[in-house]
Amino acid sequence: MVQKKQTRPFVITGFVLLAFAFLIKWEFIYSEPVVDRLLALIGVTAWSNGNSGLHFTGIISLILLIIGLFFLAKRYSGKMIFVFFLVMILIPTNLFANVYQSSFAKGIYALEFQQDGSNCAYDTNNSGIVEGDCKIAIVNHSSDPVTFRVSIDQKYDHNRLNVTEIIDLKDHQLKLDANEHRTFDINFRHSLQSSKNQSISGQLDIFNLKIVDDDNTRQL
Repeated sequence: MVQKKQTRPFVITGFVLLAFAFLIKWEFIYSEPVVDRLLALIGVTAWSNGNSGLHFTGIISLILLIIGLFFLAKRYSGKMIFVFFLVMILIPTNLFANVYQSSFAKGIYALEFQQDGSNCAYDTNNSGIVEGDCKIAIVNHSSDPVTFRVSIDQKYDHNRLNVTEIIDLKDHQLKLDANEHRTFDINFRHSLQSSKNQSISGQLDIFNLKIVDDDNTRQL
């Protein structure tokens, strides 16, 4: 009993640190951790090199996890510490987001943008027209159909040209049936205005998405 009282502060501190370790990397409705989005709002990047490199949010979460397990080791055995570690590593970071979206969210708030399955490719034809194709993977978690429009929502410079300005998808109205997962294949064309950019080509693999309907706007 005396030992439990002596180790109680360590146990409380340990579980609090584990909770923070999870919350820091927690994804809720967005396709990135909530902390990443909060940092972006104040102009701080969560990555060492744009959207790649070292993920500072993940590193901080891992450090908190290790410190939390160290405090818990004051009372629990090595086997229990290993169980805590496995639980923290294996629990999905978007678990509560999926529960919320499938149970309560309506309209575009029930949509999940799958960035890993999405990309845009573009090239310039002989007439100086940029032609391209975007594959946009979206899941509707609700039991109702959703109609919406999308647009690319991230600055991306290519030879001083903002490629997202030529990827215009707003004219395409999209629809997902109840609980449907689909990868939309959307074509676009854009006429170059400047003689400095008469031939561009490439692929956009990492970008954010803006989803709108008649009443609401979401950035993912």
